[in-house]
Amino acid sequence: MFNKKILLVRNEETFLVNAIKNMIKDAHFILEEADFSVASLNAKWKGSSLILFYTDAEVDKHSDAMVYLKDLCMYENMILMVIGDKEAFEFVHRYVPKEDVAFEISRPLDMSDLMSKIMIVTDDEYEQQRRKSILIVDDDLTYLQMVREWLKDTYRVGMANSGTQAVAWLATNKADLILLDYDMPVLDGPKVMEMLKSESFSNSTPVMFLTGKNDRKSVTDVISLKPADYLLKSISKDKLLATLDNFFRKTKD
Repeated sequence: MFNKKILLVRNEETFLVNAIKNMIKDAHFILEEADFSVASLNAKWKGSSLILFYTDAEVDKHSDAMVYLKDLCMYENMILMVIGDKEAFEFVHRYVPKEDVAFEISRPLDMSDLMSKIMIVTDDEYEQQRRKSILIVDDDLTYLQMVREWLKDTYRVGMANSGTQAVAWLATNKADLILLDYDMPVLDGPKVMEMLKSESFSNSTPVMFLTGKNDRKSVTDVISLKPADYLLKSISKDKLLATLDNFFRKTKD
């Protein structure tokens, strides 16, 4: 947790702002500061584990900054905490959905409560839980492990080497996406997809097929099942990560 960076977004230097700054520094975080301008936010946000947004009476004059913060939450998965009052929170929610705000801290501030919430959201486990979850289903254990290694630094990754294992995993775990091998013994990809669509806990989970076949018939057969995408197993790590990133960005739009 030490040496993690917190970006404090504030308009003015006040006694309370300075007290927050000192508390953050005393807890051994790296403190960066930005004002309500897009230029300042753009210059300072990178590398931050948390954006702590201290609202004031001027906040409603900075809708452009709110749009920028919304994009950071949506596309960069930034953690946002907001300090303010009821009116300020309502203003923030015009741009950033309430579910995308980790905590709303009302004034007058309880500094120990604020610090407690900062510690919660900068904890490694909290950050891990916010990652998208991907289930990889493939009977080739070597390929399964390879793809897991590619994805584990960006996503939470589950693995199953059969359709039956996939259903069992999804019965007790949530996936935001399933990467499903098209060619498997006993139950092939299409049959597994049918199984998943028949279960209440997985019927809305998007599926991307992984296959080694790229002939016209195979492609046509896969596309007819209407998966979220169709990826060749020869895909590179960088291309796979870019494809997944693009998919999750689009689903947030």
